[in-house]
Amino acid sequence: MTYPIAVLVVSAAPALAFLLLILRMDRQEPEPLGLVLRVIALGAASGVVAALVEMALRGVSLFHAPGLPGAIASSFIQIAPVEELCKLGVVLLFVWRNPQFNEENDGIVYVGASAIGFALLENILYVAQKGIGTGVLRAFTSIPMHVFAGIILGMYVGRAKFTTNETARTLLILRGLVLVWFFHGLYDTFAQSGTALALLLLPLIAGVSGFGIVELRKGRAASLLRWTGRTGADKPGPTARVTPSELSAVVPQSVSAVGHKAPVWMAVISRLLLAACACFWILLVIGLAFPDTPRGAGEAILGGILLTFIPGFIGVLLEVGYQKRKKALGRASP
Repeated sequence: MTYPIAVLVVSAAPALAFLLLILRMDRQEPEPLGLVLRVIALGAASGVVAALVEMALRGVSLFHAPGLPGAIASSFIQIAPVEELCKLGVVLLFVWRNPQFNEENDGIVYVGASAIGFALLENILYVAQKGIGTGVLRAFTSIPMHVFAGIILGMYVGRAKFTTNETARTLLILRGLVLVWFFHGLYDTFAQSGTALALLLLPLIAGVSGFGIVELRKGRAASLLRWTGRTGADKPGPTARVTPSELSAVVPQSVSAVGHKAPVWMAVISRLLLAACACFWILLVIGLAFPDTPRGAGEAILGGILLTFIPGFIGVLLEVGYQKRKKALGRASP
């Protein structure tokens, strides 16, 4: 019995430590523990859904390509978007309309809890199969990646919850999803590359963790400002409100800020994604033009379509949204 207990402790301790951190940062207006635990359980269930989807996609030959191309395809198409969408889906389906979701910081709590449940189940399975050493390694790699990605996405979800403009709300959630999809895809690419790129895992995790801590602090500051306002009251209460302009000073583009100007980030991200897709196709065409190119040009083109479809689609969507917002603001200006 000693070994199973050790496996459980090593598997669960890192995730539970992150849960305590998130709950501590939400102490101004804490969420019901029962609801948080339910979201953790649903997050674990979403891990099963993600595993089934990933298994269904294993038949795609692109994901089994040797070397770095296969790692990139598998990471950015098969794994990262599926897992991040599953974790996000738990909150959008089961918590979004719950009256307990009543401040921006609650997005961090609930998406973070979903990510913790996902990471907890995944870690238990890995440690049970590969041993306690794997659990110790994952405590410093995959667990922080899952949880801090959930925190980053959660801040965007929290801001979107209290944005009245439907388009702006969708774009906020999409922006957070694109960010964590990118981080998660990079992580899995480095981990599966089998090359010196694996050395970039720790700097990447450190960067994502730093980003996540910044978002935690923003969420905590927004919570304090929303519930205590200018009075400095110790107890939270629904009457202690602040103006949207004060809240936007703490959480950029929250509540009132989104929609009053054409967001530059949309143009930057869309053009980066579209430029990356264009460069990829230029290099692919150049590579296929060489006479010593190996057979399988059709498969290479199909792989290119699969690899660039998602970033290209997101880039077009963001660019169209940016141009529409810019045009609307131009008409509204005196």
